[in-house]
Amino acid sequence: MSPALRRFAACLSCVLLLHVESARAAHDRVEVHAYVNDACIVADEPFFLPAPAGEDAAQANAKFLPLLGLVFGKLAELFIGHEIQSAADRIKAKNARKDTSYAVVKSMNLYRADLDPTPTLGINAKVGCMTIVAATLAPAGTDCRARYIPKELDRTTLAKPQNEWRTTRSDDSVENQLRRANICVDGTVRAVYETRFEFSKDGTNYRLNDAGYRVQSLLTTQDPKSTRSVMVTLKISQAGIADQQEALTTAWVKLGSLSAGAHSAGGGGEVSPWLRVPAMTPDARRDYETKTKLYQDEAAEIEALKRALVRNQRQLASLDQRIAGAAPDIAPGLREQRTRIAVQNETQAAELDARTAEYADLPQTSFEFMPVTIEVGVTESESEKKTQLALADIIGKESDVVASAVGNSTSDLLSKAVAVQDLSIDSGDDEAASLEHARARYFDALIAFRTGADDGTREDLERRLSTAKTEYNETRRALGLEPIE
Repeated sequence: MSPALRRFAACLSCVLLLHVESARAAHDRVEVHAYVNDACIVADEPFFLPAPAGEDAAQANAKFLPLLGLVFGKLAELFIGHEIQSAADRIKAKNARKDTSYAVVKSMNLYRADLDPTPTLGINAKVGCMTIVAATLAPAGTDCRARYIPKELDRTTLAKPQNEWRTTRSDDSVENQLRRANICVDGTVRAVYETRFEFSKDGTNYRLNDAGYRVQSLLTTQDPKSTRSVMVTLKISQAGIADQQEALTTAWVKLGSLSAGAHSAGGGGEVSPWLRVPAMTPDARRDYETKTKLYQDEAAEIEALKRALVRNQRQLASLDQRIAGAAPDIAPGLREQRTRIAVQNETQAAELDARTAEYADLPQTSFEFMPVTIEVGVTESESEKKTQLALADIIGKESDVVASAVGNSTSDLLSKAVAVQDLSIDSGDDEAASLEHARARYFDALIAFRTGADDGTREDLERRLSTAKTEYNETRRALGLEPIE
C-alpha cells in the first residue's frame, strides 16, 4: 500500500471512529421527561365520533366530539400539572445510576390549600397518571396541537364491544398521540411509559400501577435483540440542599423483561405495594395554619352557626309537640321558651349571613405549601435479579435500610411497605384532626356565648367558652402555633 493510500486509510479510520464515538455519546444523552396529569395521555386517549356524511363543515366540527361517556366516563380538562425536567438541574453524577435514565429534578409544592368554598388542603395537582417520554423535544414554545390527528372512530365498529373499536385516522403513532397534550417530539420517540396512581379510600396511601408502554428502542443499548428488565421509580424528597435532601417516599412499578419494539396496553408486571402519602412536615403544617388562620376561623364560625341553627330547629320542633299536649298551666312557660329560641335562631341566622358574606369577600387565591423535589427514573437491568438489587439500592439510599444488608432478601425490604389491612391515618393527620376538633369546640362555645344559648346561664356559657379556649390554645401550642387571644 502506498504512503498516500495508508494516510487516507488512517484518516478514514479516524473519521469512522469519531462517528461511532459521536453516535455513542448521542445515544447516552437520553432526554427523559415526566408529566403528571389527571389522566394518561396515551392510554386514555379518547375515540372521536365523526359527523354523518353530507353535513357542512360547521356542523361536522360541532359533532366531531370525543366519546368520553362511552369509553372513559367524564374526562376532565387535560392538565399538565408539572413537567419534571430541566436541563439546568441535572442530577449529580455521583447520585445517578448508570443503568437509569432520569427525568431531572424540579421543585414544586406538594400541598395546596383551596379556599373556596372553605379551606381545603390536598395534594397539589390532579394526580392520576404519570407519562414518561424518552425523546428529544422540539424547542420551547413550540405548539403542535393543531397537528394532532384525533382518534376518529370507524363507524362500522360502533356496534361492537369497545375493545373491538377501530380508528380510521392515518397517523396512529405515539408522536401524534402526544401532540394532544402539546408534547412536541423532534424526530421519533425512544420510549413512552405510563403509570397510574391508585389511592386508598382514606387518601393516606398510594401505589403505582402499569398503564402501558411503547418501546421503540431501549435506553441503555442500541442492540435491537437485547432485552432488559425495566423498572420505573418515583422519588419525592423534602426540598433542601441537594446532598442533604430527605426522601419522603419512593414508589416503583416493575414492567418485566422488555426489548426494542415492546408494546403493552397496561395491566402487566408485578402489583406494587401500598406506600404512605407523604404527610405535611411540621414546618409546612405551621405555615399552613398561619397563612389560612383567618379563613379557618371564619369557616369554623360559619360551621358553628350552622350547627346552632340545626339544634334550634330540633328544639323548636320538640317544643311545638310539647305545647300541643301541654296542660294550661304549663303551656305559657313553654311558649315563652319557644319565643326565646326563635329569637335566638333569627339572631344566629343573621350572623350566619354576615359571616358568609365576609368569607366571600376574602381573597380566594390558593396557597401552596411544603416544597419538595421529584425525581423519576427508568432503570434497565440485565436481569430480574439485578433489578431487585437496584430497587434495594434505590430504597436503601432513602431509608434506614442498608442496601447491602438486603442483598438477596429484597422481599424483606418490600414487606416494610404498608399492607392493605394497615391503611390508616398517620400521626400528622391525627394532629390536624385534633386541631380541627378543638377549633370546632371553641367556636361552638363562642357562638353560644355571643348569642345567649338557651341551655345555660351567662356564667355557664362563659365558663364553657373559657374551657374550650384553653383546650384550643393547648392544642395549638402542641403544634408550635401561636395561641389565640
